[in-house]
Amino acid sequence: MRRTLAIAKLTFHEGIRLRIVLAFLIVLVLLLLYLPFTLRGDETLAGRLQNFLAYSLGALSFLLSLTTIFFSCATLTTEFRERSLHLLVTKPVTRFEILLGKWLGVNALNVVIIAVGGAVIFGFAAFIRSLPVEFERDRFKVRDVVWTARYAATPVVPPDIGELARREVAEKIRSGALSAAQQAAAEREQFEQILNRWRSVPPGVLALYEFTNLTPPEQADTKIQVRYKLRATPSTANEIVRVGWVFCDPDSKQWLHEPVFAEERAGQTHEFLVTAAPVLAEGRALLGVINAYPPDMPITLLFEGPDSLQLLYKVGSFEGNYVRALLIIVLRLALLSAVGVCFSVFVSFPVACLCVSAFYLICLGLPFWLEAIGEGQQFLSAKDDPYGRLGPAVRAVLVRLLLAVFPNFSKYDGVGPLIDGEHIGAPLLLWTVVRTLGYGLVLVLAGWLVFRRREVAEITV
Repeated sequence: MRRTLAIAKLTFHEGIRLRIVLAFLIVLVLLLLYLPFTLRGDETLAGRLQNFLAYSLGALSFLLSLTTIFFSCATLTTEFRERSLHLLVTKPVTRFEILLGKWLGVNALNVVIIAVGGAVIFGFAAFIRSLPVEFERDRFKVRDVVWTARYAATPVVPPDIGELARREVAEKIRSGALSAAQQAAAEREQFEQILNRWRSVPPGVLALYEFTNLTPPEQADTKIQVRYKLRATPSTANEIVRVGWVFCDPDSKQWLHEPVFAEERAGQTHEFLVTAAPVLAEGRALLGVINAYPPDMPITLLFEGPDSLQLLYKVGSFEGNYVRALLIIVLRLALLSAVGVCFSVFVSFPVACLCVSAFYLICLGLPFWLEAIGEGQQFLSAKDDPYGRLGPAVRAVLVRLLLAVFPNFSKYDGVGPLIDGEHIGAPLLLWTVVRTLGYGLVLVLAGWLVFRRREVAEITV
């Protein structure tokens, strides 16, 4: 292990002296000094803070990704070209130790840069947060929506829906409308139908949705956020839906305030803030949704999907969330460096950079590539299918191959949740470790298998 750490130390110092690394670092420093004073967002303090965090952390991640690609690809290719590796392999050090030391050295440099850059970004973010606001509501939004770590709670699904679906399917089987062989599929379909009815609000009706296991507010003026997405059935002419909101006492069902009505565009996500103290009772909240259309207008409001109605409440600190977001960036860079070190064993520097850059772009735009392949698409006939009769099989193979080989960087991302104030939990971190650091170690082993069979220098007599 001592020899591995010695190689890592040498690689770290080599990266500091590498001109391309210095060039990217200079660009990063200039951006971090420029962004805090130019980004305005929506002219609110919360918008300015979110904009700065998004662009600064995005620039940090992107520029370090490019730096990692070039540096990791240069670690061995340069030594092969200049033949300085000949001296190293004559020492009492294994080739696996050489490869692992190179990988650790690249990542040690990344950790130092992210630690310094992250501290600078955090300092500027704290500075923006301390600026004066025009409206006090904006101060609440910064504190309770951006500078926090929140969990999105969804309404509790009634426990009797499954039993109701089984009873209705059993009745259809007894009446002969269904066969026993169709029972399992019919129960799943019936369950979804009843669930959609529960998510629907008929005209002139008040529907109640209960949230449980909520964290009590820390302060009397703490705000919670309601986030929702509605559509109207049938669609309205102008795609605008009228909806009312009222919080009720979870036990007595009595209104806690007068209903608030709004007109919003259908199919888009909307949100509003409420003071937590009056509406939360022992970790519970009861939200009433009012369909503002009269009964003679048959327009039903529907929440689309399980995440179409959420209550966001604080579960942690912004500082902890920020550290976890930086850790996800470090893990992604660890994967890129492993790919670069692996390719540097058996190809030249330009080819290695091209291959790793292609890997990075595929991981970054994986949802786009899956959509381009046609994931989940159904065609009426083989004539309409771009792949012909083999279309379903080809798509299944390609989709599984992409998902197995390339981590989805847009999914394993902490910057998006951070700027929205959403808690970056253990599941996301765990899967990021498995899909990045785990893959990285596999790639280092693969590079070692190639490296141990490669002749560093041709033997001449």
